[in-house]
Amino acid sequence: MKLVHTADLHIGMENYGRLDPETGLSTRLADFLRSFDQVVDFALENQVDVFLFAGDAYKTREPAPTYQREFAKRILKLSQSSIPVVLLIGNHDTPNAYGKATTLDIYATLELPNVYVLRQPEISSIQTKSGVLHVVGLPWLQKKEFETVGEILPSLYEKVDNSGVTIAMAHASVEGSVYGSERIVSLGGDYVLPKALLLHSKLAYVALGHIHKRQVLHHHPPIVYPGSLERVDFGEEKEPKSFEFIEIDEKSARPIAKHQPIIVKAREFLTINTTVSPDSVNPTKDILTEVAQHDLKNKIVRLIINLSPENNDLDMEQIKKSLADSFFLAGISRNVTRSIRTSLVESALVEQLTPLQVLEKYFEGKKYSASKIELLKKVAREMIEEGQ
Repeated sequence: MKLVHTADLHIGMENYGRLDPETGLSTRLADFLRSFDQVVDFALENQVDVFLFAGDAYKTREPAPTYQREFAKRILKLSQSSIPVVLLIGNHDTPNAYGKATTLDIYATLELPNVYVLRQPEISSIQTKSGVLHVVGLPWLQKKEFETVGEILPSLYEKVDNSGVTIAMAHASVEGSVYGSERIVSLGGDYVLPKALLLHSKLAYVALGHIHKRQVLHHHPPIVYPGSLERVDFGEEKEPKSFEFIEIDEKSARPIAKHQPIIVKAREFLTINTTVSPDSVNPTKDILTEVAQHDLKNKIVRLIINLSPENNDLDMEQIKKSLADSFFLAGISRNVTRSIRTSLVESALVEQLTPLQVLEKYFEGKKYSASKIELLKKVAREMIEEGQ
């Protein structure tokens, strides 16, 4: 039995993008769809038995109609190819108000063939071309529901019969997992799911969603976060993006999955961090030389320039032009290194100065006026006295 496992698509993340004049849509929308297409195409080419999507199709709980249309095109493509699709509800798919539809409920309402939506803790038994697959589903839970998860999951495991293969899907923070940059796009509070609840003997594989960094939390059975499909910021610059391909021997007495990550060609991020020597005769030329050593094409680029006040006179227009080949210029930042700490140490040992004297030395190094220094010292003195 062959499965594909992916999650955390987050259609609607459009940072570091611009409008495509031909389509009127964000170029970053095209990035996210292109990565998802790679997963769908892999599933079709390899004729997998089931396509697992472990939650968070969109960035927001109320996605734009265009986003919904584009996601639906891909799900329909799988459905029409007779590949069962399991859609688990994630926190970004969950409405704020009880009783409102989730972003994925439409697929259950339309009863789209071969598409299964898991909105509550439940078991979905799917007849595949390689046999029966039982999916124990644990979507994103609100606090009150989560408090009973220790009873819910064991009761679901007991209801699964011994025919076929059994896996679990969960959209949650699992004990032992490590967050990446996704904290910036997280909606709702996180509750940690004990890993022990996912170690039942009936399970051949546990397909997780919610955390964007690929990680394997356990090997027998494999408990896997496939990670997100696209980078959302520079915190993910070094992370490869992938989905999981799983193979299970359904004829084994106790099936255990073999799995591997399949890398997708996600948009690349590049940080160019250059330091200009204080003795540089031509700082701009030095920076241009550094930039020229990097392949900028199709990458989201940021340039960090570290320099001293003595060589802070740069031709910024020329530097910007050197970055024109990038897909998107995220920014140019100049970190000017001041000598204030050195002069402070030279003038007196820090430990021998009072807090007010340290502040005064700092303000002098910043070249504040005498009147401003006195005012700031007065405020600082009052704060110190209040804290005593």
